Amino acid sequence: MNKKYLLAFACIAISLSSVAQRTMSESISYFNVKTPNNPLEESIKSYKVIVETPYTLTVEELNKQSLAEFEVEKANFAQVLKDSKAEFEERLAGHDEDVAKAEARYDKEMKNFKALTLFERLSLTEQGKKPQLKVPSKPTYVEPREPVYMQPNLDDHLIFDNQVLADNVELMGYEKGSDLLIVINISKMVFQDNGGQTFYAQPTNLKVMKGATVIDEKNFDEEFQFLTSSNSNTINLERYEKNNVNKIMNHISNYINEEFGFIPVQSSITIEFPKNKKRKYDILENAKIKAISAYRKLKKDVSGETRQRAIDELIAVREIWKSELAKIDYANKKALMNKEVAVMIFYNLLQVDISLKDKVQAEETLALLQERRIDLDLNNGEKSAFTRLEEQVYKL
Repeated sequence: MNKKYLLAFACIAISLSSVAQRTMSESISYFNVKTPNNPLEESIKSYKVIVETPYTLTVEELNKQSLAEFEVEKANFAQVLKDSKAEFEERLAGHDEDVAKAEARYDKEMKNFKALTLFERLSLTEQGKKPQLKVPSKPTYVEPREPVYMQPNLDDHLIFDNQVLADNVELMGYEKGSDLLIVINISKMVFQDNGGQTFYAQPTNLKVMKGATVIDEKNFDEEFQFLTSSNSNTINLERYEKNNVNKIMNHISNYINEEFGFIPVQSSITIEFPKNKKRKYDILENAKIKAISAYRKLKKDVSGETRQRAIDELIAVREIWKSELAKIDYANKKALMNKEVAVMIFYNLLQVDISLKDKVQAEETLALLQERRIDLDLNNGEKSAFTRLEEQVYKL
């Protein structure tokens, strides 16, 4: 092979290699939002939570009561010590008598045992029934421990700060304010025994209001439910009641967010772009940079304003891709904007449309893709990828 043909072959190989390898990609994690079942009016930007409970005991009152009981226990300790010593002396005095009774009982049993035949004695011995002397142990004195103050276990007491309960309720996607009022009214827990089991009810009312208008109202735990297989007089009722209040608050928080909130859902996206050799694809690379930057702003706790700004940036990037798509020369594989670049742009457009839940735009992109399906001449991997995206579009 002469140098002329060798040089030509090398140029073709390099050209094919550059086409096959110029697809680049970058992945980014972000938080999308789940659309609420019943979206609130756009004028509502903030919310306030009020929680009402029948519980009035405070930590300060409980500690005061516990200290008072401890002081009584300390004051009575001298008498407890005196009584314990007197009880020991009484048991010690009766020990000799108990020993004598045990020995007399043993002597009587042995006398009866010896009166039996040899066969009967052997039989009882094999059965472990031969009389044995069991002398009661001599009592030992264990002095009562001096009282030591222990902090009361708050889990065993119905102590709630209504404001803390309210502060822990978060309506995702909204700020704290006064546009929306969420009122939670919790009643006392009622217990009922039935067949050795304990059932409970704790009617709780939720109202979601805008001004004087009730937007939603729902009751929780108003019907009796199974609690435990033990009778109510054998369990710590206050612990069960406290746990149930926390459970109700969790259920209410989940409910209002499913109905009205924008729940963040962790997602990821991959943006494709051509290798920018000799800076021929600056527009597409800049579009990729802007898209990645916008998705990075979509954090879990991002404000509504920042989220909207990121969405606006993605919409602007989408317009850039659509503009670049119009430059594609589907018939010329060697063109700068060829069908391989078109595949990348279509892939990005559909992904962004789906992430923005823009059904109209996604269907428009999909229709354009289907019109160019023959020109794109997709390989098996690309066909599978676009089929998955198509299925997601139909689910929007």
